[in-house]
Amino acid sequence: MKKSSYSFPKEERLCLKKQIAQLFEQGESLMSYPVRLKYLLVDAPEGSPAKCLFSVPKKLFKRAVKRNLIRRRLREAYRLHKAELYSNIPEGKQLLIAFIYLDNKVLDYTSGENAMRKAFAKLTPQIRTITAK
Repeated sequence: MKKSSYSFPKEERLCLKKQIAQLFEQGESLMSYPVRLKYLLVDAPEGSPAKCLFSVPKKLFKRAVKRNLIRRRLREAYRLHKAELYSNIPEGKQLLIAFIYLDNKVLDYTSGENAMRKAFAKLTPQIRTITAK
């Protein structure tokens, strides 16, 4: 990982429509309430070890202010704990992840951080089994 491991630069964000479509079509799902993860391990010789996106449904939160607040809190929890995840991703691979918020209440930061830790704990063995194949 780079020197500034606690940053969240543009190359770590999942923006390409082609990659997003591939993630939702071929990816596997994992629950860590209040967050659902879609993930897919792809070949990538260079670049960041993981690319992610954060989604909060408009159906649950009509106001963009609340959706943005939840998205910011999830991004911050990811940014601080991504080193745990990066250490388990093999060289030459890239993990595409979508974090989808499920609860209908606004998330406080500590519960978001706990959900992120639980999600990474569940995701790590899944990555190991995929790479072992």
